[in-house]
Amino acid sequence: MQKIHHQTKQAFLFSLVFYILSIGLIIIRLPIAPMMFSISLLISMIWVVLVIREILRSPFINNTERMGLTVFIIFLNIIGGFVYFSMIRRKVLGIS
Repeated sequence: MQKIHHQTKQAFLFSLVFYILSIGLIIIRLPIAPMMFSISLLISMIWVVLVIREILRSPFINNTERMGLTVFIIFLNIIGGFVYFSMIRRKVLGIS
């Protein structure tokens, strides 16, 4: 199970790097920028699915928190990822 938790954070960080790279490419107006942005969106969807899986399988939070966290992660994507990984994830995983 620890490997999945590591992959979730790794997918978030890859998504973040690709977002930064694609924004840089958009700023300098390279034709590859839309493709890079599409890749970053795909990687973002992967980490969102992994985080939702963590949230739904957690025995440490109740159903109301599950629903709130799921909506929070889906709608606030990158900002939600920063908040989730810095403050909320420890509670979801039951790490004191």
